[in-house]
Amino acid sequence: MLAGADLHRRTANVLLLAAAALWPAVGLQAEPPATQPLPASRPASREALEPPLTPVDPAVEKILDRLERKGNQIEDIQAQIEYVKTDRVLEDKQKCTGILLFKQDKPNPRFLIRFDKFEQEGVVRDKKEWHAFDGQWYTEARERTRTIVKRQIVRPGEQIEVFRLGQGPFPLPFGQKKGEIRGHFTVKLLPPAPGDPPNADHLECTPIPGTDMARKYGTVHFYIDRSLDLPVRVCTIYKEEDTEVAASFRNIKVNGGLPGSATNVPDLPDYSIETVPLTSPAPEAGSARSGSG
Repeated sequence: MLAGADLHRRTANVLLLAAAALWPAVGLQAEPPATQPLPASRPASREALEPPLTPVDPAVEKILDRLERKGNQIEDIQAQIEYVKTDRVLEDKQKCTGILLFKQDKPNPRFLIRFDKFEQEGVVRDKKEWHAFDGQWYTEARERTRTIVKRQIVRPGEQIEVFRLGQGPFPLPFGQKKGEIRGHFTVKLLPPAPGDPPNADHLECTPIPGTDMARKYGTVHFYIDRSLDLPVRVCTIYKEEDTEVAASFRNIKVNGGLPGSATNVPDLPDYSIETVPLTSPAPEAGSARSGSG
C-alpha cells in the first residue's frame, strides 16, 4: 500500500500537478523537505521577474494566450482528479483518485485536494486523505492514521505571490503568465496520438538546458481541452527518483460559486494534531510581494 511517509514526501508534487493541470501555468519547483516547515517568501531577482523568452511557434502562442486569458477569468474550480505515480526502476504504480477544489480569495487563494481511494499492486484502500491550503496554513489529514499536520506557509494578513514560479513559498504554479512559461521552457505542439484525451491540444514543454528545472524534471506534457481552454492531463518525470507522474481531470466545473468554506478540511475531533508554525524571520519592510501573479 502507499506508505504514509512516502505519500507525505510526494504531497507537494501531487498538488503541483493538480494545480498545473487546471491553471494557465507550467512552472515546476522543488518540493520542501518533508520534515521541515516551508520557507518564507524571498524577494525576486530581476532575472526571475523577467526571464528571457524562448522561441515559440504561432500555434503554441495562441494556446498560451487562451490559457492566460482563461486563468484571468477563474474564480473557482471543481474537478475529479486521478493521480498516478510510476517508479520506472521498480515498475511499481500507485494511483490516487479524489477531488480538487480551488477558490480565489483574499489575501491569498485557497484549495483542497481530497483523495478517496488508493490503489497499488491490485490492492485498494478507501481511507480518505485531505490536503488543503487556506491562504495561511497547509493542512494534511489522514483517516488511516487519524492524524492532522498543520504547517504555516504565510503569516497572518500577509499577501504574497504564494504560487509564482520559483519564488513563492509553496510549490504551486497558479497564475503563471505566458512570458514566464516561455522563459523556463521550450514549448512544442505535438500531433494527436492514441490514448490522448479527446478534443485536446498536446503541448510538450521542455525545461531549458542548464537550469535548475532541467536538472530536476523531465519534459512536461500538457493536454489542453479546446473547449475549456484548460489542461485535462499533465505528465512529467522526476529525474532524481526516476519516477513518472501524471494527473488527469474529469467533470471540470469553473466559476460555480464555490464557497471558501468548501476548501476546509472537515471537522475531525478525534484526530491527533501537530502544528508547525513558520519559524523563519519575517521579511524586511518593503520586501513582501503583493498580488497573486
